[in-house]
Amino acid sequence: MGQQSSITRLDKRVRSEVDRLIREDAYTIDEILEHLQGLGGRASRSALGRYVKKARAQMDRYREAQEIAKVWVKKIEDDPEGDVGRLVGEMLRIVAFQMSGDLGDDKSAKPADVMLLARAIKDLAAADKASTEREFKIRDRVLKAAAREAGEAVKGAGLTQERVDELKTRILGLNKQ
Repeated sequence: MGQQSSITRLDKRVRSEVDRLIREDAYTIDEILEHLQGLGGRASRSALGRYVKKARAQMDRYREAQEIAKVWVKKIEDDPEGDVGRLVGEMLRIVAFQMSGDLGDDKSAKPADVMLLARAIKDLAAADKASTEREFKIRDRVLKAAAREAGEAVKGAGLTQERVDELKTRILGLNKQ
């Protein structure tokens, strides 16, 4: 494992200020370095340059992730039961599984981290249950509507109500309505 950056070893207050300047994306490396030295921090220009480059790359990845998330959220809003909605649920399960493994490996895991993961898993399970129940209700309504339509069609063909009910029960698996 490589040596820790001189920037990450700075006092928290100084590093927070450096991070703020990087996030504002309005300062050059030399301006940030001058500000850092004004706060009593010591680092080389090259170390700061590497730190800024890495931080800006992370911010770019974060922005890209936000844009992708916006597209996915829109697709989920348009069709929550569609492929994207199911994919997001599966992705969340994978993330939760990976996090649980990471927490087991990380001796510094906090109880709050474990609680957050447990809540996420519980929420996923509740969402799955609600989705399954909704799907069953929709299927039930569709089957009942189809049974009514079929019953009316065959009744018009001269079958008795008793025979119509029997057909509904046998073909569609429904009880008499």
